[in-house]
Parts: sequence; structure tokens; C-alpha cells
Amino acid sequence: MIPATAFPLHDWIGANRGLLRPPTGGKTILAGDDFMITIVGGPNARTDYHVNPFEEFYHQLEGTMTLRIQRDGRPHDITIAAGSTYLLPPRVPHAPQRPANTVGLILEKIRKPGEIDAHEWYCERCNALLFRKEAFIEVLERDMPPVFDAYYANPANQRCKPCGHVNPGRPAPRAG
Repeated sequence: MIPATAFPLHDWIGANRGLLRPPTGGKTILAGDDFMITIVGGPNARTDYHVNPFEEFYHQLEGTMTLRIQRDGRPHDITIAAGSTYLLPPRVPHAPQRPANTVGLILEKIRKPGEIDAHEWYCERCNALLFRKEAFIEVLERDMPPVFDAYYANPANQRCKPCGHVNPGRPAPRAG
């Protein structure tokens, strides 16, 4: 079915800012057969890197966010200011860092059965991979929390075998 009208995005954001705060921080607002649009807000306290099998399109609506990626075995920050867009290639580990009072739009492919995402945690000192969990992510609010629980449930997951550093435990949600 073809929609009869355009979606009033700024009106929706104004009426739903409470959905854009921790613990979830985002809401999928439109989904078709192939793509979904999610509106995300800050602050967030993510320490994982998401590995999406597909490209992700970022458009920053309010404020400036940082998209931390793994590049050449090291973390690298990409700044995305209000009004800017960025297309992340597939399979690039990335960790969106969103301060308070920021709002962004993410366009990504809807996963079909067998299309698996991963979440990775790296040592904050030497950047060695500490933990990786693959999962089928169909509904963000439902399918992502068990991935985080798997990492934080075992303190051994936070200890780096190469250098001995221990990453902090589960971060507390930051107030917005």
C-alpha cells in the first residue's frame, strides 16, 4: 500500500522525546519490506561495537554525535553534526556515542532469517577483542538486551587475556 501522506518527523520527535532516552534510547518509526527507520536519542552509555552485515545510513537531526568505529585495529571517531549524513559500510564494528539532547535518524536493512548481527567488546587499554556475540536482531528493543546480558553476566568477559586490563562492568544509564 502506498502511503497517502508524508510522515511528520519533527512532530513525532516533539511528541515522543521520552522514547529517545535510556534505557532503550531509540524507536523504530517506519518499517517496510526491506528497510526500517529508527530515531535515536542521547545520552547513551554503550561500550559494545555493533557489526551489521549491511550498510547503515546515519542522518543527524539535532546536536552532534560520534560514531566510533574499529579501523586498522584501532578505534577511530567520526563526528556527525546536525544536518550531516554518513553511510557506514557493512561489517564495520561501530559504537554510536550520543550525548544528551541529540537526535538522529538511522536507516538500515530489515534482517531476514539467517542474516546475523554481532556485538563485540574490545579492551579499553590494548584494543584486543574481549567478547563477541552473534544474534538475529529482528526487534531492537527485544533482541538486543540478551546480547548485553551475555557479556555483562560473566566478569571474565571483561578481562583482557593479552594485557590483563579489566573493562568496567555494565554502565548505568545516563540521565538526559
